[in-house]
Amino acid sequence: MKILDRTAIASGGWISLQKIRYLGHDGKVRTWESACRINSRGAVMMIPVTRPGDKLIIVRQFRPPTGRLVYEFPAGLINPGEDPCEAAVRELKEETGYVGTVEYCSPQVFTSPGLSSEFVHLVRMSVDPEAQQDLATHFDESEYIETFLVGQDELADFIRQAETDGYGVDTKIYMWAISRGCPGL
Repeated sequence: MKILDRTAIASGGWISLQKIRYLGHDGKVRTWESACRINSRGAVMMIPVTRPGDKLIIVRQFRPPTGRLVYEFPAGLINPGEDPCEAAVRELKEETGYVGTVEYCSPQVFTSPGLSSEFVHLVRMSVDPEAQQDLATHFDESEYIETFLVGQDELADFIRQAETDGYGVDTKIYMWAISRGCPGL
């Protein structure tokens, strides 16, 4: 199995739609269509937990591809010259106002490998809520992000209420809840 070539079908400022020709496991040349970020260095997705308190910091923002507000963990693109841990600390502060400490950073993991080449680093962070000086945010011009502190024992109810209210919920929040054995999911 091997990529033979990639051809741009369409391209915008941030995303390219590509046609990929590859050699399949059976020796046949096959094609696939994929979205990829242009000039991407990857992204970070943070799982920030307050200590003490054991609350997750979750954000809600409008995601145009879904047509609705979506609850998700804070995330953002890695800047040139920045390592994933630095990006995580910066993005958490920009999006939520909180300053956190990195506890763990994963290698590259793919968010939707059947659709996109996009990868992220999952970063678990601790946040001391009592040590926060200023919760000022610094959004990009197109962003408007709301921040929520959700107790891990309340997460299943939070997710169900979000769905009832018509909001989207990112897969990674569900996976966190399932991995923690949240009842009712």
